[in-house]
Amino acid sequence: MKRIALLCAAFIGTAAAERVPNTQVYYFREFDSMTDANKSTVAVAEINDTEANTFFSFLCRNGQPDVYLQTKNDLLTTSDYDADRYPNLMYRVDSQQAKTLPSDGATDNGKIDLTTMAFDTARDQILVAAFKNAQSKVTVRILRNSASALDYTFYVKGFKQAMTAVNNCK
Repeated sequence: MKRIALLCAAFIGTAAAERVPNTQVYYFREFDSMTDANKSTVAVAEINDTEANTFFSFLCRNGQPDVYLQTKNDLLTTSDYDADRYPNLMYRVDSQQAKTLPSDGATDNGKIDLTTMAFDTARDQILVAAFKNAQSKVTVRILRNSASALDYTFYVKGFKQAMTAVNNCK
């Protein structure tokens, strides 16, 4: 299943986004003026990416987070995308045993996005729990089908605070 990516890269570094002090965690509070639906976003930037081009985004939609991993690198080829062959995501919470999740493809304004991974609702919840339960970091490895694996590390300090600031997407 291909999911539409509503990416938050544009808000990182803008006046509208708030950064949890001394962290790589950002949040933007937004509520629909007609329905009061929570449309906020939390983003956790990768520790080695000084320009915040690689990050997990947690977009509040329908009362729960929609999770995306956007990177500065291609995660799959157009052929992989067309064949619904998406990379798996290995993740490790602190020093626990690594676990693997399948991903979905993503589009941005109707265009294939080869730099973004999406997840189904059940896997969204697994990743939110991983970030909430981690004491220090979540490390991920993207198992690309047509290229070498990519490793990223995300410090979780400030994640719970940011999620609280956006009402846990409720």
